Amino acid sequence: MKTTIKLGALSLITAAFLSGCGDSTTTVEEPTNSNTTTEENTTNSNATTEETTASDAPTESNIPYLKSNHANYSNHGSTSGFPTPTKDGENKSIDWTISATTEEGATKLADHIQFMVNKLKNGDNPRAWDKLFLMEEYMKTNHQYTTQIEQTGTTVIVSKVATTSCAYEVISAHADAVSGDFFAQGIINKDNSLTAESILADSVCSNEKTQIEAYILENQKPKGQ
Repeated sequence: MKTTIKLGALSLITAAFLSGCGDSTTTVEEPTNSNTTTEENTTNSNATTEETTASDAPTESNIPYLKSNHANYSNHGSTSGFPTPTKDGENKSIDWTISATTEEGATKLADHIQFMVNKLKNGDNPRAWDKLFLMEEYMKTNHQYTTQIEQTGTTVIVSKVATTSCAYEVISAHADAVSGDFFAQGIINKDNSLTAESILADSVCSNEKTQIEAYILENQKPKGQ
């Protein structure tokens, strides 16, 4: 059974991964022709890009399902423990290889990641009360990191690669929240704004601090709106 999705997360979530059963589907950002979807021009006839159309883009966040089933995900090859990212600060990459207990669970997760990617790319942040997510939206709309998502059977691989040190700190903090809050505890509404402020105060973001603060001020909304 072949499943098509679009993970450029998280993200929540949200980094390279896995092998599993079944057919695979890959999602990346920069298409070069009808069969090519990676920036390195890797071809895959089943691949789709972040530039989704209204007909094939995920329309649901799947949050209720994921919250109820957060304990049904683990690191690939492990039967216990919650998913954790692999970080490479030198290459500014965050990678996940996540196993779900069912193919439905893998599809729900992959679709959620693509849903969030689309929201961030379009400046339609569903967590506009959280400064960390607004920082990630700023990075996404300014093309400072890419996301690739691949689902093979019950396995989901997510890879995020940043182009700046500031963007890397943002996607790294997001990955920590996804792992420690969501996957480990099922927490979905924690405000990570203090973490965002700490990143903004770091010298790695000094060149963009003014622009990021202006973006947050313009786009932040009260929780629930």
